Amino acid sequence: MRIIVLAAAILGQILFSGPRAAGAEENSVAQFKKTADGILNHLCLRNGNYGVKIYSLDKKEVLYQVNSDRPLVPASNMKLITTAAALKELGPDYRFVTQLYSPGKIEGTTLKGDLYIKGFGDPKLVSEQMWHLVNGFRNLPVRKVEGSIVADNSFFDDELRIKTWKKNFGAQPYNAPIGALSFNFNTVAVYVNPGARPGEKPVVVVDPDTDYIRVKNGAVTVASNRNNHRLMVNRLEGEGFDEVTLSGGVPMNGARSRFFLNISDPTLYTVKVLRELLVRNGIEVTGEARKGAMPNDAGLLLTHESEPLSEILGGLNKYSNNFIAEQIVKTIGAERFDPPGTTANGIKAMEEFMQSLGYAPDQFRILDGSGLSRQNRISADQFVRVLEVVYDDWSVYPEFISALGVMGLDGSVKKRMKGVNDAQRARVKTGTLNFTSAVSGYFQSRRGERFAFSIIMNDLKCSIGQAVNLQDKIIHEGLKFERENLDSLREARIRR
Repeated sequence: MRIIVLAAAILGQILFSGPRAAGAEENSVAQFKKTADGILNHLCLRNGNYGVKIYSLDKKEVLYQVNSDRPLVPASNMKLITTAAALKELGPDYRFVTQLYSPGKIEGTTLKGDLYIKGFGDPKLVSEQMWHLVNGFRNLPVRKVEGSIVADNSFFDDELRIKTWKKNFGAQPYNAPIGALSFNFNTVAVYVNPGARPGEKPVVVVDPDTDYIRVKNGAVTVASNRNNHRLMVNRLEGEGFDEVTLSGGVPMNGARSRFFLNISDPTLYTVKVLRELLVRNGIEVTGEARKGAMPNDAGLLLTHESEPLSEILGGLNKYSNNFIAEQIVKTIGAERFDPPGTTANGIKAMEEFMQSLGYAPDQFRILDGSGLSRQNRISADQFVRVLEVVYDDWSVYPEFISALGVMGLDGSVKKRMKGVNDAQRARVKTGTLNFTSAVSGYFQSRRGERFAFSIIMNDLKCSIGQAVNLQDKIIHEGLKFERENLDSLREARIRR
C-alpha cells in the first residue's frame, strides 16, 4: 500500500510540477536573452560586427547566440585553437629538449673539440634552465672546452616572424622573433635607476648580462619630470650584437624603471649567453660563440628537458605569450611532418584539427598561432565547438582548462570582475588588437550548469575597456543564470 501511495505522489509531482518547471525554465532563458540583448545594444557595437555564443555543455543546447556563425578577427583567442591542437598532437606531457653534442672526446676534464648546442623549439629555455644545462655539462665532468661553442637551429626553418604580421616589427616583447634555439623568450630586461644628482647619466642594468647586448646611454638624470623629460628605451640591430639605446630624462626621485625588449638574432643571442655562463661556472672556453650546422659525427653529451607542455600552456594562455604560441606551432609542424618545423606545416595540422570538427577549409582562416595576424578569421560557433570537443576529452581537458585565466584571480584577467561573487567560476582566454576585443572559455552558473562561450568584437567604436565591460556584464549574467528544472541536467551528467 505504501508503494502505491508513494508512486502516486511521484506521478502527481511530475504531472503538476513538470509543466510549471518547464515554464519557469523558459522564462529564465527568455530573461537571459533579453538582458544580453540589452547589454549588446551599445554604441560601442554600432557597426554590428560581433559574434556571441553561449552553449550549455550539460544540456547540449544553445542558451544565447547572435551572429555566431560570422568569421571575425579573433586576436589572441586564436591561442585556444593552438592549445587544443598542441594537446591533441603533442600530448600534455610533451617535453622540449635542448641537447649538447661534440665531435670530440672528453679527456680527463677537457673536451677536445667544439661544443654544439642544438635547440628543439623549447619556448621556456630561460635563465634558470640554462644554468641547469650548464651545471649538467660541468658535472660530466668538464672544466675546459678546447674549441668553440656552436649553435645549431636546424630543427626549425629560418623564418623569424610570421609573414602576415606587420612589417615594422619594433622592439616590443610581444613581437619577439622565433627560433629552434631561443632564450628568455628572445627578450632582455632593461632596468634604469636615476643617477646620484641631476645631470648625471642614469644607471642601466641589462638582464641577462651578456656581450650580445651593448648599451648606448644618452639619457640624463633630471631634477623632476615637470619638464616632460620622457625616457625612451629602444633596441637597434647591429652586426653580431644588439644595441639598447636610451634618451630623454630620468627624474632623480623617480622609481626604478623596467623595460622588456626583444632581440634580433635568437640563435646568436642564446649561444653567446651559453658561452658566458660556462665561463662564469668555472669552465674555460678557448674558442668563440658562433652559429653553425652540427656535423654528422658529433656525439650526444647531454639532454636537457623542459617542463611538460601542460605547464607551458599556462604561460601561453594566462599571459597571452605570443612567442610560446609560435614556437608550439612550428614544433607541431616538425613533429607531424618532420623537421624543419615551419609555421605553414604547423598551421596545416591546426587546419586539419578544425576540419575534423566538421568545418570546411573556406569557413575559417588560420595564419598564425598567436592571433597577432589581423587576417585570421574564426567564428564564435567555431570557438565554442573547440571548447566543447576539448571538454568531452578528459585526456586533455584538465590541462586545457587549468591553462586558462581565472577571472578576477590571475593572468590577463586578474583585475577583471573584481568584487563579483563567483567570478572565479569563469575560466577564459582574452584577445586584444586595435579595435578588437574577444573573450572565450567556460563558466559555471549559479546552480552548477556548465557552459562554453565565445564573445568576439571587431570594429569597435569605443575603448577596449568599454568593450571589456560589456563582455564582463554578459559573463556575470551567465554566472547568475538559474534553471528551475535541474532533473534533465542531472540526467545529462549521468549519461556522460
